[in-house]
Amino acid sequence: MRYFARLSVRTPVRALALGAAVLGAAWIALGEGEPARAAKPVTLTYAGYMAGLPVFTMTATVTLPAGAVPGNGGYSISADGQTAGNLRLLYPYQASINANGALKNQAASPKQFSSVSQIMGKQEAVTLTYGANGKVGINAQPLTRQAQEAAAEGFANGTMDPASAVVALVANFAKTHQCSGTFKLFDGVRRYDLQLAQGGFVDLAPLQQSYYDGSATECRAEPQLLQGFSPAAAQSQFYPQSARLWLAPAIEGLPAIPVRIEAQNALGLMTLDLIQVQ
Repeated sequence: MRYFARLSVRTPVRALALGAAVLGAAWIALGEGEPARAAKPVTLTYAGYMAGLPVFTMTATVTLPAGAVPGNGGYSISADGQTAGNLRLLYPYQASINANGALKNQAASPKQFSSVSQIMGKQEAVTLTYGANGKVGINAQPLTRQAQEAAAEGFANGTMDPASAVVALVANFAKTHQCSGTFKLFDGVRRYDLQLAQGGFVDLAPLQQSYYDGSATECRAEPQLLQGFSPAAAQSQFYPQSARLWLAPAIEGLPAIPVRIEAQNALGLMTLDLIQVQ
């Protein structure tokens, strides 16, 4: 029963938490054409729901190069998420991530990514360091089997962390108004490809605490699971088979920001909704 709980709750919550943190935070506040420099940090808060009940909260702070289309320069991201409501009593989970790197021509080059999670009182931490020629250094505490295999087989090399991938996605969307591309990702445990495709335009209806409702552009994401996934978890469909996010001009005079994310897994539909901007 404990193993089923870890599969059924941990997997979608962890994946969606990271996605919401980065997608929701990746925007900047100054006009296009200004010299590249760091904008002031922006903090966004998301609420997560399943079957209409609150199950997750996420707060993210990001700093990107200034400009309506981000210029060349450094970026940094920090995010914290945890289970909420009755789910927190059943499944206490919290996680934080930190990432930094540089943007150049809407492409992200990560420098370091770290994550710390606490699940049922057990802590796991990993730090990824990006060197020359795409080589990725892995430091996991405790040292997991997946980290050992990744280091031994080198399948983390040539990848980027999920946070940096989404920064690149949002920066490119700001310039092209298109959501597309394939990213090779490694999060310290799992190696997967994420394929993005443009969807249509929709009018979002408000949820319980929505910051935004109205017209938005849909972006679809489909993962291809490659390494670090247990056969039982992969076959159970507890990992989301696909996700959708909606980008919208939620704040007047600013670029489109992600205002809602949805992912479907074996348990049902999970929704992360933007509820506050600071």
